[in-house]
Amino acid sequence: RAVESAAAYDAQAAKLSQSRRQLAQRFAQRMEEQLSDLNMRGTRFYVDFAAENAPRSSLGTDNVRFLIAPNAGEEKKPLSKIASGGELSRVMLSLKALSAERAAIPSMVFDEIDTGISGRTAQVVAQKMWDIARYRQVICVTHLQQIAAMATRHYLIQKAENNGRTNTSVTELTGEARVRELARMLSGVSENSESGLAHARTMISEAQAYREKQ
Repeated sequence: RAVESAAAYDAQAAKLSQSRRQLAQRFAQRMEEQLSDLNMRGTRFYVDFAAENAPRSSLGTDNVRFLIAPNAGEEKKPLSKIASGGELSRVMLSLKALSAERAAIPSMVFDEIDTGISGRTAQVVAQKMWDIARYRQVICVTHLQQIAAMATRHYLIQKAENNGRTNTSVTELTGEARVRELARMLSGVSENSESGLAHARTMISEAQAYREKQ
């Protein structure tokens, strides 16, 4: 009976492996499209099936890893060996963007997805996150003003020591409080700088215009 069960498992595992291999090429292509959107044009993404099988489990017997060649002429290598912090952030966002299209997950959490990015790349990451938020709830912890400005609701998380203990508070920001906090993120010091406040209002307005046209 154990032999029969093993044979039945192996047959189902082989079907699962075949299905994965059929989807792998299309998945890699979609990942490259996502990465191109995120200022990683020319990146090659690969799904590698190792020759040796993994131990039997509920996930089958495939040994799969993702490889990447971020620049033309570079050899493909495992993500852990080659990707920078900013590249890893964008790869993770691309993976979540694709999974959001298929998986019935009502909410997605992004914690420090802005690691290693800035400038124009930060803006396209913010726009990509809004694309996900159109059909999923997105909760994002960020220190980057471009991403914060794209959100429809803002909460300020603060830590303070009181009587030898650290407490965390969460405050919803609306109206001018939202503008001032974004201005503080822009200036790094003052939330009342006139130039910072003007810039914050512009960013919020431009983000709203982007959301409304999608």
